[in-house]
Amino acid sequence: MNSTPLLRLVGTGRRFFLGETTVDALDRVTLDIHPGEFLAVWGPSGSGKTTLMNLIGLIDSPTSGELHFEGENTRALSDAKLTEFRASRIGFVFQNFNLVPVLSAIENVMLPLELRGEAHARLRAENILEEVGLARFADFRPDRLSGGQRQRVAIARALIANPRLVIADEPTASLDSENGREVIELMRRMNRAHMITFVFTTHDSRLLDRVDRRVLLRDGRIEQDEVRQ
Repeated sequence: MNSTPLLRLVGTGRRFFLGETTVDALDRVTLDIHPGEFLAVWGPSGSGKTTLMNLIGLIDSPTSGELHFEGENTRALSDAKLTEFRASRIGFVFQNFNLVPVLSAIENVMLPLELRGEAHARLRAENILEEVGLARFADFRPDRLSGGQRQRVAIARALIANPRLVIADEPTASLDSENGREVIELMRRMNRAHMITFVFTTHDSRLLDRVDRRVLLRDGRIEQDEVRQ
């Protein structure tokens, strides 16, 4: 594994102000995530998992500490540069799929490249749908797909721009246990085939034996960081 972190959090915190109350959703978190890792962040509701995903996905900014992406301190980047980072380096998979209902599977997958005006979007989308086992469903709209199939489309869409990192916040929460396992196995295959870093959150401890590394969050702090041998 490359020894240079893809992401480095150093004493990173995120504080929210609710009237006269302050909530430290993340409290002085220090964490290195390396290229090619397949990492699960887990813990009880309210532990800070989604806040952490929003920070490493550059959707939100820390209120303290530092967050480095490929060596760049993201707190020093402009909004335009952060947008460019997200578009070119990060893919997102959501709990509720977030597919455009009026577009077919292949059109949903093509969308990130089309928004950037890139050529060969359809060919790239066809290849990725083949990889995730949905080539014959390319022209189906989301309402004709099962939950597991929709999440496969979402994973294909996250991969189409060749990101360095894919973030998946509770990607199996809307699925039954069998489909949940299949989605995790698919992400694992894509991780190995393309050496893309995957970080996902889960409430389901049964999925943790399928990851290389698991980080337990509790009350906004890392309680355990375990690498499987």
